[in-house]
Amino acid sequence: MNNSFFDPENNNNNQDNQVDNLEEYEQLSPRKKKEIQKLFLTLLSVGLVIGIIVSVGIVKVLNHFGLTEKTPQFERIQK
Repeated sequence: MNNSFFDPENNNNNQDNQVDNLEEYEQLSPRKKKEIQKLFLTLLSVGLVIGIIVSVGIVKVLNHFGLTEKTPQFERIQK
């Protein structure tokens, strides 16, 4: 298991990797950049749609089983 995230000595190595990745991205053709951006936006929108569907389903199930109703409150006995 690589614990370089927690190792401060390897922190410079991680920064070098990020710079290398940025340079690789800059070297990509504009067409490839557009494809990557389109894929990212597609995945983001699909995730949002799935999240909305799941949340609506959960609310319907909670309402169906009465889990959103206020529980009965018992009176305190005064002595």
